[in-house]
Amino acid sequence: MKKIILVLLIIFSTGCNFNKFKEIRATGWSLESVSLRGLRSLQADLALELENPASKVTLTDIAGILYLSGEPYIHYTVEPISLSAKCTKTYSCSCTLDLDPSKNILDVLASLPELKTENLTTDISAKANVKGFKKSFSFKNVPVKRFLKK
Repeated sequence: MKKIILVLLIIFSTGCNFNKFKEIRATGWSLESVSLRGLRSLQADLALELENPASKVTLTDIAGILYLSGEPYIHYTVEPISLSAKCTKTYSCSCTLDLDPSKNILDVLASLPELKTENLTTDISAKANVKGFKKSFSFKNVPVKRFLKK
């Protein structure tokens, strides 16, 4: 009986932590380095400042699509990140950015004049791992300006 109660307490406490994950937010970022991988892809190293009010969590399978004026432009993936508990901290991470198959480099150059944060949105998905429990989540049509410092 004690084992069942212990398991239920762990599940309940972890479930509460999953609700706090909605409050994790990016408070800033900077580009550390960029390297081209052909004409349709690049590798970027970022310094991400993240605020985590929840317990320690590892984010894996981070992927998304960046939209410019509602059209998909860039597909991205980010290497796993382990966030420290209840703090704001800067994390180094590497990401791969691939041009959408419907676009080419000339499309990107032609769209540079309309490249403003007001025109950029993203879809993002990831898996959160807390104390051995995993939960997938995704957000659709998030304004990119939400991730930038004001």
